[in-house]
Amino acid sequence: MKLALKLPGGNTITGPDSLKGEFTNLGSIISPLLTIAFYIAAFLAFIYLVWGAFAYIMAQGNKENLAKARARIAYALIGLVVILLAFFITTFAGEIFPPTKGGVPF
Repeated sequence: MKLALKLPGGNTITGPDSLKGEFTNLGSIISPLLTIAFYIAAFLAFIYLVWGAFAYIMAQGNKENLAKARARIAYALIGLVVILLAFFITTFAGEIFPPTKGGVPF
């Protein structure tokens, strides 16, 4: 699959080098999508962390609201740790099992 944009006047803008070749296997399709999913998940966990911090500040000493804000912050931090572990595990697995042309990677 080639990605290009034709502009008036005959000029052509080609896509990034990673998209110039064809997607020949499932790994070449999933790998970029997985990276994007990790970035989105980390961004959402960070937003949840900021939301919890804002709720903590706005609780104004109310014990029930403080507990909810602390729980939100704890869940956001746990989510960030899980996302980082998943990213490192998939990166490590990708190095252990390099892509091959068919067959089992062992």
